[in-house]
Amino acid sequence: MQIGFASKRSAGSCFLFAALALTLFVLTDSGTGYAIPAFARKYGLPCSACHEAWPKLNSFGQTFKDTGYQLMNDRDEPIWQNPSYWPVSMRITPHWHYESAGRQTVDSIPNDPTSPPIEKTINTSGFDLTGIDILTGGTLAKNISFLLVPSIDAGTGTIGFESANVRLDNLHGSPWLNLKFGKFELDGPVSEKRMMTLSGVGGEYQLYHFVPRGDVNDFTFGENQLGVELMGHSLDDHTRYALSMVSSTNGNLGLVGGRSYDGYIHVSQGFMAGKLGLQRVGAYFFSGF
Repeated sequence: MQIGFASKRSAGSCFLFAALALTLFVLTDSGTGYAIPAFARKYGLPCSACHEAWPKLNSFGQTFKDTGYQLMNDRDEPIWQNPSYWPVSMRITPHWHYESAGRQTVDSIPNDPTSPPIEKTINTSGFDLTGIDILTGGTLAKNISFLLVPSIDAGTGTIGFESANVRLDNLHGSPWLNLKFGKFELDGPVSEKRMMTLSGVGGEYQLYHFVPRGDVNDFTFGENQLGVELMGHSLDDHTRYALSMVSSTNGNLGLVGGRSYDGYIHVSQGFMAGKLGLQRVGAYFFSGF
């Protein structure tokens, strides 16, 4: 069992300086793009109601997500979805970035592998482009929600599914009983999917992708998993738990011979800490093959 905190570190003490970043969040309708997410338009709220800074959620936004993209009022019904546009968003980030990695081993004479190795600081910079995420989600009916996120890789053009799940919310009228099925992000201490960094080497929590040297287990916590999740939370979302059973494929499709299922448990408690705002402590446990 590990305490539910994760520290963000970049490989080789890499420092990221991002500038000239342009984030395109396009809401698609019948021919026109709007910079307003579907949920904000449905409820008549600004984006800042749920986000500290997009895509990071604030406490209200986390509660909205945990209740199945609902505010628990009469506007939760799908009939409130404006029929003049589709609740689909596309996300892509063209950017310029500069990275500096210290103490890198290189050849003392460039391109000469026979020369003695030395340590050197490597600086790289340039324009880059992320892949495209196509996000659609919402309610199919009262207390039945879904999320579908196809992704297109910028380098290879291949298409995959980051998320594809349906969720039965507030079973028996209780926020403590919610059942999710499909491919989803494990309920963890901090969401890796809502980071604001742009670097390909500094934009992840190393703890979430740690595999001991020589270990044949390919599971990494940062990958979305295929399975089922029972999750619950208090009305203010300060107390929460999640029980998950996932296939032992690390989120990959197909049935691998000799594999079965993995189990995951996460519990956490939030509390107000003065000017620091809402803080959270917790623990998680994972067991599998």
